[in-house]
Amino acid sequence: MALLHSTNHYGISLKEIQFMKKLFDKVSELKSVYDQQREKDRFNIISALHKERDEVYLHSRMISYLLSPISGHGMENLYLKLFVRDILNLESEQFDISNVKVLPNENRKSEYKEIDLLLVNKYRSQAIIIENKIDAKDSNHASKRDGYRGQMERYYNTIKLGIDKDGNECKDFQCNQVYVYYLSLNKRPSDISVGVLKDKPGSWNEEKNILSYDFHIREWLKKSIENTPDEKLQVKIFIQHYLKLIDRLTHNDIPMEEREELKNIVADNISDTKYLIDNFKHVKWHTVHEFWTTLKFSLEKQFKEVVFFSDAFSNADFEQTITEVAHNSKDVNYGFTFYVEDKIAYISGKGNLSWGLVNPKKWSNFNTELIEGINFSEFSSESTYNLIKRTNMNNAINLIIAEINKSVNNGFENLIID
Repeated sequence: MALLHSTNHYGISLKEIQFMKKLFDKVSELKSVYDQQREKDRFNIISALHKERDEVYLHSRMISYLLSPISGHGMENLYLKLFVRDILNLESEQFDISNVKVLPNENRKSEYKEIDLLLVNKYRSQAIIIENKIDAKDSNHASKRDGYRGQMERYYNTIKLGIDKDGNECKDFQCNQVYVYYLSLNKRPSDISVGVLKDKPGSWNEEKNILSYDFHIREWLKKSIENTPDEKLQVKIFIQHYLKLIDRLTHNDIPMEEREELKNIVADNISDTKYLIDNFKHVKWHTVHEFWTTLKFSLEKQFKEVVFFSDAFSNADFEQTITEVAHNSKDVNYGFTFYVEDKIAYISGKGNLSWGLVNPKKWSNFNTELIEGINFSEFSSESTYNLIKRTNMNNAINLIIAEINKSVNNGFENLIID
């Protein structure tokens, strides 16, 4: 009865509801058939050993391993050449792929000056910096030093000037020509992160310097597989497993037959599908609004002085901010501050849902499986969609509070210093 009352309130007839239900039933049936096939074919040695969204220990290491000429794959600089020439479109005079050192690598597994991927040709004084983003936010610092506040500009100046963020000399990999790239699933770097790069001719161009797993990495992996000889079958299979994982993360694991059948279902239900698409922004808005309203109520039960903040509007207007996020997909910094014991803490909806301390500035994404990856501006992850259902939302908020309390009891050891 609640459903009928709600739909009548919005002017939807019972007949329309029945048609919508038939549409969902057909889509659900189709998905169930192919999900069973995906379950049978889900073996992946890489995801068996790593968290699929681990950008440091999985994705950055995997990419650097393939790029490094000294890696155990035995293909020398083949994968490096394919990446630099075919994906980055850099000519030999721009970046010479001979005598290139890649960090991290098999022998030196740590990052250099927090740079995710660093490719250096010291003889030609050329460097490529790749910042890799899966879930993490841009790591911008409140530095007083010009050119070091934003993450991308900081890495650029560290290599270009040979001086790190703390003012210390670091000449080991100093280069005159420095290219900076931002690789992500579906993000763009903030203006603060890019910083002075916008004024550096040849160093930053959004059309060229923003890379995606969906296109650039998948294309590179396909080319790498095609160019790996059959006698290197183990290496080829290894790359295929990684490509399969990337396909899943970028929603490219749907076979053509499934896409065609889904298209046919839509074709037979055009009016209902259009209705759903046209009104889904309202579903998003109510979900985001209800989440933050319910979260505030839960925070106030345990913590003091819960206050909403938003960088989107000078007056930190709650309703306007939710509209910007849900209707316009704006990735703004907003959320609640509150007191944890004697410290000011916050929960932020910028990017993936995260929390931390204001001073000293520390933060962490939420890591419990059911709440990691909640992102309201993108509204694409399963954990975000689950919040549409009220019981799931309540469970998620309970997990958020529990994770904060666990961190408090452990002296905030899990928080990362920003």
